[in-house]
Amino acid sequence: MDLVKRKINELVVVLISADLSSWFIVLFMGKRYALNYSLIWMFIMTVQIVSKVCLGVLVYNLYKEAYTDVLTGLYSRRYFYKRVANNKIKPPFSLLLIDIDDFKSVNDTYGHVVGDFVLRQFADILRNNAREDDVIARWGGEEFVMALPETNIDEAFNIADAIRKAVEGHCFCCEGVTCSITVSIGIASIDERADIDDIEQFFVTADKALYKAKENKNYITVTKI
Repeated sequence: MDLVKRKINELVVVLISADLSSWFIVLFMGKRYALNYSLIWMFIMTVQIVSKVCLGVLVYNLYKEAYTDVLTGLYSRRYFYKRVANNKIKPPFSLLLIDIDDFKSVNDTYGHVVGDFVLRQFADILRNNAREDDVIARWGGEEFVMALPETNIDEAFNIADAIRKAVEGHCFCCEGVTCSITVSIGIASIDERADIDDIEQFFVTADKALYKAKENKNYITVTKI
């Protein structure tokens, strides 16, 4: 993220320098030549508007690149922390850690092209089962995370089970290759009586639940904080 901020700062400096240079050029030429100032000011304003729009688009693309997983289009781990970890957690709140079972065997058997396709299709399944305020991110490799605000333990289980069943029943097809996968899900949840500010405690709890779920595969383990 520091690299993104540095690039943006450099661009701002360049644009400000260009604006100042254009103003000085006009003032200098105005003292020596008879100029149509209305056309000059119109030209300067056009250049400034275009440059600001270009800067805005570039800044948007830089932030999107920093906060989006390139392969799946989901949020990145960095964005997840920015969006969730930096905000106070208001119960009820649930966190899902989702891992594709034996994903290494998919890459080993069918190749990384098929493996990447499976990850993209799986990301679509997560989107289709998420609600408007849910935050989904690729945590790393074949592991994903979902933050479920205002969601109690029963609702979190229903969402997780819907994802599990959708994955189990989905046929992943790519370049003539057909495969199926399952997922294991660990859930950490707090109810309205709980008070917690540290998202790390959620991750530790959800990770332990995920570890237990993976012992059975295609399974969900729920833990209440």
